[in-house]
Amino acid sequence: MEADSTTLDNSPKDTCFEPVFPFPVSPGNYQLYNTFSTRTGERSLEWQIIEKLQAHGLLTKTVKCPTGKAECKVVCKNARVIDRVQWVCEACGTRQPVRLGSFFMKLQCSLLQALQIILAWSEDAEIMQAAQHFGVKDRVATAIYNKMDDLAIKAQMKDQLGGENSVVLAEMYPDCVNRLSPDTTDTPHVHRILMLADTNHIPTRYWLHVIKEDNKKTPANTSLDSEHLRATVEEVVKKATMPNSIIVTGNSVPVIEGASSTQQLLQHCDADMQHFLSSRIWRGAVTLCAAARELCAGAGAGAGAGAGAGAGAGAGAAWCAGAAQRYLHAALYRVARAELFAHALELIADDTKDKLE
Repeated sequence: MEADSTTLDNSPKDTCFEPVFPFPVSPGNYQLYNTFSTRTGERSLEWQIIEKLQAHGLLTKTVKCPTGKAECKVVCKNARVIDRVQWVCEACGTRQPVRLGSFFMKLQCSLLQALQIILAWSEDAEIMQAAQHFGVKDRVATAIYNKMDDLAIKAQMKDQLGGENSVVLAEMYPDCVNRLSPDTTDTPHVHRILMLADTNHIPTRYWLHVIKEDNKKTPANTSLDSEHLRATVEEVVKKATMPNSIIVTGNSVPVIEGASSTQQLLQHCDADMQHFLSSRIWRGAVTLCAAARELCAGAGAGAGAGAGAGAGAGAGAAWCAGAAQRYLHAALYRVARAELFAHALELIADDTKDKLE
């Protein structure tokens, strides 16, 4: 049903029940979800959800009548639409959706269902499982997940590492892993991933950048002496770190101007710190890189179907790089924040405020 249709939704009214989820939900996320989904007082649950979304900045509290007449006054009133509430001009009768200008506009599900899918995204739940459980169409759930990924990526890209006298380590995946254990898996690494780690934060904060292949790639351009690789690393480091950060590069990273080597840093550390800086600090990053790697399995055949073998491989590699990078940016935002549901709603509120301004 259209979210702003004139047909009244026939879903059950204001039923009180203990919510059940097909995925684990953290206590903080569960508590926040309940503040939105629990009805108190006489007003309908839909109306109360709208008031709570307005209080959190996810829906606007006031709108103007599009006719622009001096006598116009727009108020919220009960209506035969899926949200059960509309903006109505008392002077001219013009009606507008309560979702006007919000994240929820054009989503073909109820506001409660949208919150349920956002909760599922916050818990990194399997999208189709969540959609089926909450009675949301797959394409609508996918749209919500994609919108949340976009907001998370936008926020993550602003989150730089390091700072004055702060050490940021740099390594290259999978090269650093293969040094310790040769790759014998069936899924080859399609792309290198530059890993940056901020040593000032617990848990460690990362920046992960998929290295796209050089169009003029030759055997020489695959080495650490490649100008393309060196230029890419320098560009990413400059973008991802704050000024005056101390950059320390590992053996798998090209030598860049102004950086020190891991060997130089480890000379000033005891045995435990040497092990941490050379191995343990990368565990979280390697886990995410390995997950992104799975996105590339069979990408060449899938993205290049119908084209020649060379074109198919190129299309698959390009798709893989974009999909892996998108996954990594969103995953970094996710893993750096506990009780993600609150942060997700803040992202939506900030985006709504920006659009309205």
